[in-house]
Amino acid sequence: MSLTPDLAALVAIVRLRAEAAYLAQLNRGAGFADPRYPTQLDLRDPGGAARLGILALRPSDTHQKAAAAVAAALAAAEAAAPPSPLAALAARARLTPAELALAELAVVVAIDDDTRAYAHALAGKRKAALWLDVAGAIMPALASARARADASHPRSPLVDTGLIAIDDAGLVSAHPRLAGWALGDARLPAPLDELAAVVTDDPTWLPAGVVDEAARVAGRIGADATAVLVLGPRGSGRRTVAARIGAALGQTIVVADLGELIAASKPDRAALVRMLLGECWLRGAVPVLTGADAMASDAEGARAALAAIARGPALVILTAAGKAITSLPLGRPFHLIRMPRSDLDDRERAWAAALTAVGGAVPPSDAAELAGRYVLGPGAIAEVAAEAARFSAARGVALDRVAFEDAIGRRLSIRLGAFGSLVNRKARFDEMVLPEDVVAAMRDMIAMVRQRSTILERWGYQRHLGISRGVSALFSGEPGTGKTMAASVVASELGLELIRIDLSQVISKWVGETEKNLGRIFDEAHDANAMLLFDEADALFGKRTEVKSSQDRHANLEVNYILQRMESFDGVSVLTTNFESSIDQALQRRLNFRVRFPEPEVDERAALWQKLLPPATGLVEAPFDRLAERFEMTGGYIKNAIVRAAVIAAREERTLTVDDLWTGAHAEYAEMGKVLSTHTRT
Repeated sequence: MSLTPDLAALVAIVRLRAEAAYLAQLNRGAGFADPRYPTQLDLRDPGGAARLGILALRPSDTHQKAAAAVAAALAAAEAAAPPSPLAALAARARLTPAELALAELAVVVAIDDDTRAYAHALAGKRKAALWLDVAGAIMPALASARARADASHPRSPLVDTGLIAIDDAGLVSAHPRLAGWALGDARLPAPLDELAAVVTDDPTWLPAGVVDEAARVAGRIGADATAVLVLGPRGSGRRTVAARIGAALGQTIVVADLGELIAASKPDRAALVRMLLGECWLRGAVPVLTGADAMASDAEGARAALAAIARGPALVILTAAGKAITSLPLGRPFHLIRMPRSDLDDRERAWAAALTAVGGAVPPSDAAELAGRYVLGPGAIAEVAAEAARFSAARGVALDRVAFEDAIGRRLSIRLGAFGSLVNRKARFDEMVLPEDVVAAMRDMIAMVRQRSTILERWGYQRHLGISRGVSALFSGEPGTGKTMAASVVASELGLELIRIDLSQVISKWVGETEKNLGRIFDEAHDANAMLLFDEADALFGKRTEVKSSQDRHANLEVNYILQRMESFDGVSVLTTNFESSIDQALQRRLNFRVRFPEPEVDERAALWQKLLPPATGLVEAPFDRLAERFEMTGGYIKNAIVRAAVIAAREERTLTVDDLWTGAHAEYAEMGKVLSTHTRT
């Protein structure tokens, strides 16, 4: 790779300095006498050399002519040299002359074989490498012990960020990234290449008020160290705001999730944070640390990250969803930008801009429908559109509505770990057998979700009555009456991911842990616009009781917290219970729908037998009406009976018969605790 003129000039100068240092060593008589002699030391102190008799053993000043020629060449090179290619880095990182000299030497030793050879020769009998005292012999700015101590301090910018490493013995090594950057390598180093991204332009649409606020903050950024905090929900366009600020300052941004950097930096919790900051110094870029909420819950990681940020580039931008980040000691003044929750009009404009940007078969006129159906911020909308375009191009299919629906579904999946699981099978209305009033209530719930933008925002119900955007329902009834299946029907009709919450993981014996777990669930679902299913909800949403012990008080606090979060939750949630009376009355009042699922009548049971039996069995003429009359079972138990019949047939290696259905139903009925007088089919 050819060197740029300024880098070539720097290499020439440092090489001449290394040659001069080597000649000076030779002129002191080093390396002349028998190397087995124990006094073969390159001593600069004449008194010490004389006392050891080295001057008598080694001729000195035998390379004066060569030294003079090198000195003349060095003076000419320095007089004609352009500014150092590391000058901009020195200004950005506020390097001292000694720190700059060490960086220049480390870069040249890495890319120039001759300079490296001189450095190895100057090391004497030590390991062939660059040593700190050798650096002092080569670079005038490092000649004094104080200068070398300052340049090699662990908190020196380049040492702190890992661009230069110096061990306790004084061995100096440069990170390959430092030389790569000097040679024009624009790639991020590993492992940042997998954790961070360089963003040069972000055309995502933002509301005019946010754009103006970003421009105002950018205009107030000066030379002093400062930070910008961008607070808002996931997908609201926080990264776009950071990119706008960077663009206004003429800088790119390097984006990484702070929580991921801290988690991947073990045992040194902030090693990758410092590496990212060093990369931004090299590039002249603005570091943007998303997910800064992680610092509020990780004390050790927060301390290390905050200390690194305080020493980092002049401008650092952090984004977060919560408010806890504003109370952390950032070590520098900061500007605060709050992202508003996008209203219907803003979502329409964002969808129209995103659809226009990616093209495809979905016209911008569909923006109104998409905006009303999905409560996503401008950032999430742009990401969904871009992802749909990428997937369609990779598969060689048209960018149509289906591609957008798939991308939205992936976007709406939430990160709950063990607290929840995705319900993959989505039932349909035609698979269910329910009374008309129950079906009507479910359709009303679906209509409220689809039309809530019109009802709450256009018609003013949200502002006038203080109603939240959330839609919640309580499905109650005996086991097997179809409550969970009905929830999957609602999710299927709305095109939402359905997340079943595992209450065994949510409820904790430790004080405050249950509320913490619930807070995470609601926060994630709020940002993802997912639908939550709390099966057997009476375990969590039970009635408050009279306080007779500390346990009662903490249980009541949990219910109080749930009531507050349910009321402020903007998503869709369904609670199912077999005991409606056990649910706290205050919670029931806050629910939009309370749907009771009755046990099926005879004709409904017959329809369930027919619908639940797979068509592949071929038993279309089975006596479903007689099975329904004989066995009073809900849909869940009928499903179990059909599965039991299939097991019987498979065990005997034959096809399913009507006899198997009767046998399976009788076995399930017995396990329900109900007994028939005879095993009859009439």
